[in-house]
Amino acid sequence: MPPQGEHTEILKLLRENREFAEQNNILLKKLYRHNIIGFSIRIVWILILVGLPFALYFTLLEPYFGAMGADYDTFQAGVGEIPGLKALRTYYAP
Repeated sequence: MPPQGEHTEILKLLRENREFAEQNNILLKKLYRHNIIGFSIRIVWILILVGLPFALYFTLLEPYFGAMGADYDTFQAGVGEIPGLKALRTYYAP
């Protein structure tokens, strides 16, 4: 049977090990929480960067484009009226 001193040494080491494990668990929970919050903030930031241009276009710019009649056919007809462009089309047309 081992002497009493070894038992107290083992108990002391076990208690110390338990304290380290509890501190480690607290740190891991904090890291996990920060990772989840950081990931959520990144997702929201990406959604804002992607969605904001569309929202701005449909709420602010589209009414102006509609009022001015700036659709693709009007633009193409305007480009066709550029002087000298008809000559280039007939020269390079297949």
